[in-house]
Parts: sequence; C-alpha cells; structure tokens
Amino acid sequence: MTRLLFLGTGGGRFSTIYQIRATGGLYVMDGANLHIDPGPTAAHQMHRAGLDPAKTDAVLVSHCHPDHYTDAEVMIEGMSRGGLKKRGALLASRSVLEGQQLHGPAISNYHRSLLERIEMAEPGGSAEVDGMRIRFTSTRHSDPTGVGFSMETRDGIVSYVSDTELDERVQREQEGSRVLILPLTRPWGARIPNHLCTEDALEFVKAVRPEMTILTHFGAKIIHAGADRQAAMIEKGTGVRTVAAEDLMSVQLGRTIRLHRSSKGF
Repeated sequence: MTRLLFLGTGGGRFSTIYQIRATGGLYVMDGANLHIDPGPTAAHQMHRAGLDPAKTDAVLVSHCHPDHYTDAEVMIEGMSRGGLKKRGALLASRSVLEGQQLHGPAISNYHRSLLERIEMAEPGGSAEVDGMRIRFTSTRHSDPTGVGFSMETRDGIVSYVSDTELDERVQREQEGSRVLILPLTRPWGARIPNHLCTEDALEFVKAVRPEMTILTHFGAKIIHAGADRQAAMIEKGTGVRTVAAEDLMSVQLGRTIRLHRSSKGF
C-alpha cells in the first residue's frame, strides 16, 4: 500500500517566513521512502510524525527556492546515517545542483560526497529508486529549471506538480495520474505570476481528471481565505474529489484512497 505524508502544506514567502503552515515537504512510502522538497521545518516535522530520516532512500528537490530546499542537507545527513555511510540518492533540478542565473546551487560539496547517487532532474527524463520509476515533468516558474515528479507507485501514478503557472504542456504531462498534488498558492481572483490560483487549479483538474486532487503549498492569502473553501470550489467545478491538505495529513492508496487528518494511526 502506498502512503503519503504531508510534512508541511505552506508555501511562498510569507507562509514560510511566519510558518503559518509548516514547510516540510511531502514524504512518500512505497517500498522506497522518498522525501520531496524538504523546506524549513522538515526535520522537525519528521520528528513529530515519528519518521526516521535514516530510513529515507532519496531526497527529491523540484527547484531552488528556500521553501523547497532549506532542510535538504539535513535530510541528506540523516539518509547517510550522519555521514557515516555513503548512501541514498539526490534527484534535483539543475538550479539546485549547479545553479542557474540567480538560483542556487543549494547543496554543498560535502553533502554531495555523502550520497551514493546524484541525478539531475530535467523535464522528459526519469529515474528509478528501488524499482519505483519517477518521471520528471515540466513547470513554468521563476526558476526556469524547475520540475515536477510523477511517481509510478504500486497503487497508481501520484503526480507532484510543484510550483507552476497554468500551462497546457504541464497539464498534459500529468495525464493518467490517480492522485494529483497541486500547489495552490493564491485564492480565487488573486492570481500572481509563476503560481496557481484557484481558478487556474480548477482548469488544471478539468484537463487531467484524476481520481483525487490534493491541494498544498498554501500562501498566506489562501490560508486566511480558507483552503477548504477553495477546494470545495474546485470540486464543485470539476466533479473531482478535491481535498485541501493539512500539516501531517496522511493518505493511503489501495483500492480506495483514505485520508487521516493527523499522523496518528499512520
């Protein structure tokens, strides 16, 4: 059974600065243990959830913004048993690994030396971690090298889109997703460049039509406007079950998709 744990559901500058929601990323368990976008508070949220960083098999970083990469080096130290064992994989965008224009790089040479494998994630490419294939999908964002991650789990495709504007190519690359994880930074009527607002997310879901959409990466405005309210608007407009994630919410994928609003019983 595939399991997801939302270690943080905040995103953007002010959610991150004030920690209105945690920004610890997403943890995926499906044979391999993947930690996606471990931003600030990832280590703290791992502790709260009772997860051992030493059991992580790969860290995935979609792009070089601090709400997505800040705790990556800490998680690499955990994955490598405090640097005592060369272990684990890092799959990350070009900006995270090499730097691109004003972005990055974000991982020190020391932390790179602790890893068994490093792979650059670029749209159209893919990698395997313990038998799970992960496709790297496109984004349209201020970090031009950013990627999403489409994971071919035993229980269907789980697509983590990462930060992006509404874009036909980005939508097309999520087709076939059972679970679509969308970054919803702004509420209805408050669009900004490089991110999705509620009306954009509605169109995105209409195009992909997954079994379930899970919204995350909430900016301060959407948190104050009510993330559940935005989810209800998308569900009404698309007919697709749509949920606003909460910090430490877990998801279990089997024949049905089950949600738990805290890590208890996970």
